[in-house]
Amino acid sequence: MKKNQKQTLQSQRDFFSAFFGEEVCGGEQSATIEELDAAINDCMAMLQYSIDHNDKSEISYWRKLLQENKVRRREMLTA
Repeated sequence: MKKNQKQTLQSQRDFFSAFFGEEVCGGEQSATIEELDAAINDCMAMLQYSIDHNDKSEISYWRKLLQENKVRRREMLTA
């Protein structure tokens, strides 16, 4: 792998899924509002942790997942 090769969101998801043993943030498409709220809270906590440790790749990952979950929640509320 090249030294400065960028990771895709999918490769980052695969890494975190393998590391934690399950999908941590951002669930299946049929999630409930409560599950999405929990996922959003988890993403915000992990994002804050990444910011505190100044890990730019993790910050980017958690921001993307947070956005995805917020969009999913918004779509559920307007459906």
